Amino acid sequence: VWLDCRALGMDANTLKSFMINEAGLALNDGPQFGIEGCGFQRINIGCPRATLHKALLQLHVAVDKYFSK
Repeated sequence: VWLDCRALGMDANTLKSFMINEAGLALNDGPQFGIEGCGFQRINIGCPRATLHKALLQLHVAVDKYFSK
C-alpha cells in the first residue's frame, strides 16, 4: 500500500528519517521506485493484523506529534 506523505512537506531524506526515528517504522521509500515516488512511502500489509495495527498506531502518533509542534 502506498502512503501519500506529501502533506508533511518533507524531502525524501527527512521523510525517511521521520519514519524511522519518530514513527519507528522501516518502510520502502517512494523514490526507490522512481521520481514519481517522491513524497510517498510503501507499507507492506502482508502481516498479522495486530502488527499492522501497531504500525499504523505508531504512524498516527508520530504524525499527530509532528503537526502539534
